Amino acid sequence: LAAIHTGIAAAAGLTVALLSYLLGTGIGGTGGLSGIGMRAALETAQSFLELAVAVLTPFWALGFVAVAMRLARREQAESRTLLAGFRVFGPALRLMLLEGVILFFIVLTTTQLGSFLYMMTPFAAPLNAVLEPLLESGTLDTLSVTEVLLNMEQRELMRIFRSMLPFLLLPAAVILIPLSYRVRLAQYILLDRPKLGAIYALLLSFKLMKKRCLQLFVLDLRLWWFYALEILVQVLCYGDLLLPLVGLTPEGSEVLLSFLFYALALACQLGLHMWQKPQVTTAYALFYDGLLPKEEVQAEA
Repeated sequence: LAAIHTGIAAAAGLTVALLSYLLGTGIGGTGGLSGIGMRAALETAQSFLELAVAVLTPFWALGFVAVAMRLARREQAESRTLLAGFRVFGPALRLMLLEGVILFFIVLTTTQLGSFLYMMTPFAAPLNAVLEPLLESGTLDTLSVTEVLLNMEQRELMRIFRSMLPFLLLPAAVILIPLSYRVRLAQYILLDRPKLGAIYALLLSFKLMKKRCLQLFVLDLRLWWFYALEILVQVLCYGDLLLPLVGLTPEGSEVLLSFLFYALALACQLGLHMWQKPQVTTAYALFYDGLLPKEEVQAEA
């Protein structure tokens, strides 16, 4: 099942990359006014392809979570179990949208809070040094702070950004990290009880994870090597761009080299997922089942 799941994802990724390249080549060859219609059609097709991948990938990933839940409960998992994410398409989509809305408002609120705190500290001196002359001359009355920053030299802008970064990231991290652990089990609950909806899944996850976030964090730490290998595989996709950084300049077509590294990364991902993904994913499913009352788990089984 791991081979089927990752193999289909790898084949789809390679196909999409090839189609995207062909569409990009076609767009580049439609110059002039006579090619406007064809160029617009190809750009639309390329955008639709990227959107389709972004929408379908999370639901395909949910299928393997369903497999892990069956394995954790010592049930038989079949190839059709991999389609479980698409069978709960509506509730799962609402759950993702809810999480996105929550994330947006948290980032918006914490960014405003961080900016306010930043302006109240001595760290705001670089920005104040830029804004004070504009305030005195009245220039800032006709320009926004954003316009002022966009017109600044890159070196000065980076100095201001570095001084602001802790105040923008820390408030978000303090709220987002604990909250992300509280709603982490929502997808498992949704697969168990799709008819009860996305809001129920979020609320129940919030309830089950009360005083259990540290346990899940420890489990994440124990599996750090798996996530490190996942990151290395993703970095391998950009091997053609990283080789010049270490002094290597391979000969041959840049496009071919890019596809070779992408195919190599997909092959490594296939091996990693076949080797350890079932165990890792099942570990999280066991964690979820461990938080449910025993009679409830038996009823689900």
